[in-house]
Amino acid sequence: MRLTDIPSVTSVLNRMESLTQLTKNPKSLISFPDVLEREFSKQIQNQTNQVISQESKDSLSLPFPKPQTIREPFEKIGTNQPRNLLQSIESIAEAQGMDPNLVKAMVKAESGFKTKAVSPKGAMGLMQLMPETAESLGVKDPFDPEENVVGGVKFLKGLMKEFKDPEKAIAAYNAGPGAVKRYKGIPPYEETKQYVSKVKQFYKDFSSE
Repeated sequence: MRLTDIPSVTSVLNRMESLTQLTKNPKSLISFPDVLEREFSKQIQNQTNQVISQESKDSLSLPFPKPQTIREPFEKIGTNQPRNLLQSIESIAEAQGMDPNLVKAMVKAESGFKTKAVSPKGAMGLMQLMPETAESLGVKDPFDPEENVVGGVKFLKGLMKEFKDPEKAIAAYNAGPGAVKRYKGIPPYEETKQYVSKVKQFYKDFSSE
């Protein structure tokens, strides 16, 4: 053995001091791999939070199909109505939590957007309210476009809640709730079956633009 292989007294004392400090501070005994793993986990979590935050900013949720340009879809199905009438229908539907495209389809099927329309049975206005129905809904002037639509949408919304099925609700609007309950579905009346088909087709037309 060479003399140089023997550790110096100073070196030995320094090592002993280091060991003493380690025992006083157990946290310093954490291995380097553990530190790396902990730091890597923090980076992954930060990146995940950034992605989630960005996705939240980019996502949108709509309660019904996005309203489109009004003039074009109405020209497509053969109606040219004043823009303010169509906007009123949409606003009333949205205010009551109903799909504007469905309400427009109902108005189209009921009256063809004729505010003064009267059926042979006495139904009146845009959504063809019967006198007793209009009275029960608080509609004083069935020929007032906004008042008529407010009443019609309120009636349709009640049918939706009662039957929990759009087709049954539409059928009930035409044939009456009693008929739908009696037949446990769309009544076998030709008029009602055609009415439901028309509303569904008009709804697709309004929703596709």
